[in-house]
Amino acid sequence: MEENKLEVPNEPHKAVLGTAVGATVLIAIGAFVLSFAALTDLAERSGISPRLAWIWPIIIDGMIVAATVAIVALNGFNRKAMIYPWSLLFFGAIVSTAANSTHAILTVDSIENGVPALVSALVAAMPPIVLLAITHLTVHMYQKKSEAAKLRAELEYDEEQENAQKYGVAYDDGYSAALNDAKTAEDERMAEIEQEHQDALARARAEGIASARADAKVTPIKQNGQKAKTGLPSRWPSRRRPLTTRLRCLTTWPSA
Repeated sequence: MEENKLEVPNEPHKAVLGTAVGATVLIAIGAFVLSFAALTDLAERSGISPRLAWIWPIIIDGMIVAATVAIVALNGFNRKAMIYPWSLLFFGAIVSTAANSTHAILTVDSIENGVPALVSALVAAMPPIVLLAITHLTVHMYQKKSEAAKLRAELEYDEEQENAQKYGVAYDDGYSAALNDAKTAEDERMAEIEQEHQDALARARAEGIASARADAKVTPIKQNGQKAKTGLPSRWPSRRRPLTTRLRCLTTWPSA
């Protein structure tokens, strides 16, 4: 079972995540400042009033910021929930990149400093592209951290359930064994009580028989003794006789 156990990947350290977030914020601020200046100038060249030209870069770059915040907030949801904010982020990055590149080409052509238009366009396109890439990297790190934490929680939950099941089985076995031991002890105690009762009855029966036998032996002896003390001579008439016969017996009674 241990061989099939999944290995939990290491979660990114808080310091690493904090550094990534700080770098993302810093790059976002720099990209916003550069893009804001370029898009504001492009809006003025496109015929928008200078007093209102600053609104256009806020709309484009604000969409990028809103999409980035939404992606971070929806971290941990399924891919279907992340489609829309990622679509807005890509759309805003593409528009910002194209607008910055266009402004760079127009500026180079007007200045005529010998820098190729393609190079100027690439330089102007880098801030929004880097912002998109660093945002994706930061979100990816948080997603991996969330997945690792979720996997670790699932494994810990499985281990707790397994331990609980083991302890539950052990508890049930111990409880059953305790009940069996208690029942066995109670049966033994009842058997001892029954045996003591039977022994007491046997002793009482034996004592009663012995007492009856002793009484049977003593009673005739007492009766014989009483007869010996109160008995009359064999010559004493046992029943009433005529007066002459009794007088004769008295005359013939030996003297003391």
